[in-house]
Amino acid sequence: MVDVRINDTGPYHFVVDTGADRTILASEVALELGLSHGEKVMLKGVVRGVLSETVSIRTMRFGSITKRHLMVPTLSRSLLDADGYLGLDFLDGHRVTFDFQNHLLQVSEPRTRFSANWLGENEARIAASGSSGHLKALDCMVDGISATAFIDSGAEVSAANEPLLAALARRNPSFGGEMGSIHLIDVTGGEILGKVAMVKKIRLTAALTFTDCPLVIADFLVFDLWGLRQRPALLIGMNLLRQFARVSIDYGLQELRFDLAAYRSPPRPLITRVD
Repeated sequence: MVDVRINDTGPYHFVVDTGADRTILASEVALELGLSHGEKVMLKGVVRGVLSETVSIRTMRFGSITKRHLMVPTLSRSLLDADGYLGLDFLDGHRVTFDFQNHLLQVSEPRTRFSANWLGENEARIAASGSSGHLKALDCMVDGISATAFIDSGAEVSAANEPLLAALARRNPSFGGEMGSIHLIDVTGGEILGKVAMVKKIRLTAALTFTDCPLVIADFLVFDLWGLRQRPALLIGMNLLRQFARVSIDYGLQELRFDLAAYRSPPRPLITRVD
C-alpha cells in the first residue's frame, strides 16, 4: 500500500498495479469526498470488463508526484480490498522500484541515458519496449519457447496464455502440462478457473533465469489488452518478483532491472518513499 492524497484530503491507501491501464478509486471514497460523476466507462480487469461510474478528481498526489483533472473509474472497496489502485496512467514516465530487502516502494524520475550505462555488481538489466506504460521484455525464453513477458505487480501469481502452453506441448511431447487447477478472482469480481503448469526455466536474459516455476494458464483478458492474444506470453507476478532484493521498472528509459543479490527475509508490509 502507498499513501495518496485526493483533493488535499487523506491519506488514502492505494495498491500500485503495473498491469492496470487505469487508476481506480473505491466508490466509498468517492462518496465520502462528494466527487461529481462523469460518464460510465468499460473497466477491464484480468478476467472481464464491467461498466463503471467515473468521478472527477481535481488533484491526486503521491509523494512529490501530482496529477490534475482526472476522470477515474470506481469500484467497491470490497472488490479492491484498498482505497484504490494506481495504474499506468499515473505511473507512466516514472521509475518504480520495489525494494523488498528494505521494505520500500520508491517512485522517482527515470534514469538519464548517461546514468543508465552504470550497472550495479548484482544487477541484471533488460531492455523493454512498448508505449503507454506497456513495457514488454521481448527476448524471454520459456523452456526454449520464445515469449513476451511483462511485470504485473497487482498479480499475486505469475500467469501465461494458452498459445504458450500449446507451444510447450508441441516442442516437448513429454511436457507434463497441467498439475491441477486454481480458482482466480480479479479486481472487477470476475472469476476464472486456471490450469497450473510447471516450467523448468524462464530466461529473461543470460544473467537472469527463474527455475521450476508454476504458471497459471487461462484465457486472461489482460493478454488481449497488451496485444498478446496470438503469441506466447506471460505476466510475471509477485510470487517471482519477491525472490529479488529489488526490482525496478523504468517507464521513461524503457528498461527493467533486477537486483540478483541473495535476499531472504520474512514478509513485511511495504512502506512508501517517493523521490
